[in-house]
Amino acid sequence: METLLADLQRYVDGPLAEMLTSMFGLEDPAQARVLLAGALAAVALALLLLAWLLMRPGRRRNGGRVEDIPSRLSSKGAVLDMLDAAGRDVAVRCVITRAGRRKLQCDIVESSGSTPQEGEAATLLFAPATAGGSKTNSFSATVSKSDSDRLVLEAPHSFGYVKRREHVRKRVMDQQFIRVRLWVSNRDSDFPFQDAQPDVGVNSYAQDDSGHEANTVINISNGGMALSVRNQNLPPTCISGVPVVMNIFLFNFREKEFIPYWCSGEIRSMEGGDNGYTRIGIAFNGSGTPRDDGCVDWDTGSSYPPSVR
Repeated sequence: METLLADLQRYVDGPLAEMLTSMFGLEDPAQARVLLAGALAAVALALLLLAWLLMRPGRRRNGGRVEDIPSRLSSKGAVLDMLDAAGRDVAVRCVITRAGRRKLQCDIVESSGSTPQEGEAATLLFAPATAGGSKTNSFSATVSKSDSDRLVLEAPHSFGYVKRREHVRKRVMDQQFIRVRLWVSNRDSDFPFQDAQPDVGVNSYAQDDSGHEANTVINISNGGMALSVRNQNLPPTCISGVPVVMNIFLFNFREKEFIPYWCSGEIRSMEGGDNGYTRIGIAFNGSGTPRDDGCVDWDTGSSYPPSVR
């Protein structure tokens, strides 16, 4: 190592210094050495700047091109929501099974019966992703072929971000502070829900053979809630689109007790089942007030139960 350094020093003080001296018309070789040191420092600074540009966080987070999003969704097996013509409700839930440059093939997982037809424009929503340095959760495409099991779309012609939820969902981290009783039923002021056995229940403290201790609340918001229900505890009447009545108990830490709320709603989605559990998405559409006779009076004046706010 010492020999190498000595050889480099002789080269800098010798031929390289003489070349720089004659090239720039310098009278003192020491000036050539200063010039050389400055040039090396400039090169080192340029390399350092290049490394920072390549490794900066913004570059790593840009997520690639938006054109690559369909193939990424396909590789993940992500479920997409296709909106209806009005752009408000989900008409079809599908999975991209083939993502080509010009066509997307989508297998339908669930349909509300209003499947988009050939030639119609469709908007598909997915979990937010970052691409091109910005966040996106939707793309628009034209339907080129449609049947009951599959859709074929033209390549997306635009990507964007759609605000999906009016209400912020709160994930339930501890199941001991919430309990749920659910009936697959219309709102009925003459039925004694308070005394009836529920069709589905969530209660981590259940000690009987109801299976309620295996079910969980995934999240809850002012607009609805999501449950995870063991398949063997799921009644056959529990399907998408049916009305439900719920008795929700939320633990009040100030009063140290469970506070009951009565809500009506509709099952909006059901997914999963392969792992032994089904995720049930429920939208609230009213609230209730219990009566002394075991029945419930219903208020449908608001889109969600005010008492859960």
